[in-house]
Amino acid sequence: MGGEGSKIRRSKSTGIKKSANRTTQHNTPSKTKPTGCTDNLLNVDFGIRAGNSSKSSQELNINRSRSGSICSSRSVSKQKHPIPIRDRNLIQSCFQNPHEIIGHKILQRAYEKRNGFANFYAKLSSDEKDDIEEGIKVLLKKTVANINFMDEVQRLAEEFGGKHVKFRVLGFKPEFFGAYADATITECIFLDNAMHPTHQTLTAFSSFITVVYSSVRDGFYEEMRRMRRASNSFSTGSNSSYMKKTISGDLGTDLLQRSASPGNESRVSDFSAVIVITADNDSLLKEPSNDP
Repeated sequence: MGGEGSKIRRSKSTGIKKSANRTTQHNTPSKTKPTGCTDNLLNVDFGIRAGNSSKSSQELNINRSRSGSICSSRSVSKQKHPIPIRDRNLIQSCFQNPHEIIGHKILQRAYEKRNGFANFYAKLSSDEKDDIEEGIKVLLKKTVANINFMDEVQRLAEEFGGKHVKFRVLGFKPEFFGAYADATITECIFLDNAMHPTHQTLTAFSSFITVVYSSVRDGFYEEMRRMRRASNSFSTGSNSSYMKKTISGDLGTDLLQRSASPGNESRVSDFSAVIVITADNDSLLKEPSNDP
């Protein structure tokens, strides 16, 4: 009995061990599940990172494009104004000093430095000289006040140049604006009162006055073209009106000659209405004669 009991116990224990081994062997694939989960997590993480990296790359491209557009807009804004901000500040600081007679000084200096301009200056009346001096002073004051707005500077300069077309009858030439510009640069350097280095003041005013008087010349030529177009249109209109008067006068003369000839009463009656409309001088009209 004892031996059989021990055999039964051994068989049970071996059965338990076998079942345990089977269970362990059966459960071994479950150990691979965590690795599969981790792999899936890694794949998900990699996908998220890839998506984030693509988003970050898109944001980086957007930021680059924005920065590029900002840089391009800044470069365009810098290219629009031909005068550096430091020179603009220097020019405006110079015009804080008294400058009420600067127009007179500029005109006198141009008169002394250029012979051709001196001949024109000698033909000017005192009122015309005062007009030019005041125009130079106002041009400088307004352009300096609007130095940051080049469109307004250009408009003011073109208006000043257009006003000089009326002086062509006195011998004014567009190259005389060069005498204005040279004299203006010199007087503006004196206006600084040596507050800045001379070369710096010279550079600032040279660049500014060159821009201003370039637009002054443009305004002068534009006004000349406008006046030429106006005169051409006026001459064309006057010629057409003269031709109309000539034709009507010839027609009236022809009809009057026909009315004087005998046997043309019917022709005169046919053209009597035309004579009244087209003839300009009533004294030339005659009553149709019935005498043979």
